[in-house]
Amino acid sequence: MKQVKFFLLLAAAGVLLLLFRPEGKGGKASADVVKVESVDPLKNPGQPVADYLVFRALTTGEARMAVTGSSVTKGSGASNQSKTWRALTQAHLRTAYPSLKTLKIENHGHSGYTSVRILEDEVTGPIIAGRPDVLIIETSVINNHNKNVSLEDTYASLEQLHALYSEALPEARILFISPNPITENKFGPPVNALGLRFTDYIYGTQTFIGEKGWAYINIHDEMLSLMEQRGIELPETLKDGIHPNDLGYSLWAEVIWPHLTAK
Repeated sequence: MKQVKFFLLLAAAGVLLLLFRPEGKGGKASADVVKVESVDPLKNPGQPVADYLVFRALTTGEARMAVTGSSVTKGSGASNQSKTWRALTQAHLRTAYPSLKTLKIENHGHSGYTSVRILEDEVTGPIIAGRPDVLIIETSVINNHNKNVSLEDTYASLEQLHALYSEALPEARILFISPNPITENKFGPPVNALGLRFTDYIYGTQTFIGEKGWAYINIHDEMLSLMEQRGIELPETLKDGIHPNDLGYSLWAEVIWPHLTAK
């Protein structure tokens, strides 16, 4: 009986999703036919994050999302919290998907924290208590580089983060992302005490996460590519060499968006 109710609920979600898909040009509904399978995470584990949030909103009454990481996730450098990549992404989701119009992306970014420190109970406890449907983990490797955390300890902490949240939040989608590109700055030398550059952490973690088969977005490289296309110099996007300014955060939000919505 429970199984029958479950499939009836999924069918209802499929019908509702047809009514709440983002509109295309000219205000017309998307021509794509949405089937129940396209919103059922058991049948389509690779579905876009946005579709999964819609599925959760329609089947549980509320979609929940959270982000964790360092100060560039917290939003340091922005003129206002509404200008951060988290807030801009929240606004985009609310606008594009009517069923997500009340979505709130909880912010668990902590200034100065490495990937090891975002494993601390003060960070993980509130995230788990909030039970997000989608959790974005910014790898915090700006701080790992500046604070001389070894690559081995960096990889181990990412593995622990994935294991912790996978067990505590079995229905949550977990997405790792890199931080933004940086320039020389007062927070640390270009080459740290371990002889490593910031980009060694970017590409090392990308390879590690890729080998694990976990979802990952290289925000660093995609922001640089977008800047090149538009003739924007990296220093123009940063407040102090590390933290994005409003322009930097807007570019971050722009590059992450298609990864959350694309089929």
